[in-house]
Parts: sequence; structure tokens; C-alpha cells
Amino acid sequence: MTHAADFRALSELLTGEAPLDQATADAHRTRLETHYPAALTRLVDAYRTASGQPDPGAALFAAVNADPELARIARETLAIWYTAQFTRPDNTQAGPDTPARYRGALVWQAISAHPLSAAPVPGGYGYWAQHP
Repeated sequence: MTHAADFRALSELLTGEAPLDQATADAHRTRLETHYPAALTRLVDAYRTASGQPDPGAALFAAVNADPELARIARETLAIWYTAQFTRPDNTQAGPDTPARYRGALVWQAISAHPLSAAPVPGGYGYWAQHP
């Protein structure tokens, strides 16, 4: 598999959601690689090793829990999928890269809600200013 395909498969294992969109996976991978190049490569390598085990989830869990650097990048990978943002190594926030990624974050599906400031009705943001 390619690094891109492995990142998506890793993300599906971490999030428990499948299938994840490849274009979104590519965008998230690119953003994370910018700030965590070595750690992300190591996490994908750990996923590759774990995927050959009888219980890939348990194997990845053990690898991540044994290494603080892997634990950090695994948390940031989950954060970017669920919220479209993550924390950089200097502990500053990297917000969503686009409004569409914010609206497509997995958290909204998980809590069965619409994104804040993105109304689920025709007209979108500001719909309340229109008379019915």
C-alpha cells in the first residue's frame, strides 16, 4: 500500500469509522506531516506492523501506549478527523483548513448534531433572519 492509503486505513482503525474520504485523508495527512513528519511516518509504520497481527487494534494500542511520541501523533490524528483541527508541537492550535472540513468533521456525526453556525436547513448560516 501507499503511505496515503495506509494513513487512511490507520485513520479508519483509530476513529472506528469507515470508509473515510481519501481526499480528506490526504489533506489531513499533509497538514499533520508538516508539523509531525517523523512521528507520522513512525505511526504509519506501527500501523503497518499492527495490521499483520490477529488483532490489529490491540497491537496498535500497545505500540501507541508504549511510546509517548506515537501517542501524541495518534491523538492529533484523532483530533483532526473529529474536529478538523489539531495541536501543533509547540502547543498552538491549527484550526480547520476550510469551512467544509469543519462541517465534515466526524464529531457532528458522532453527536448527531449539525455544526455550530451551519444550519441544517436551506439557506444555511443566517437563516433565522429570514421570515418563514
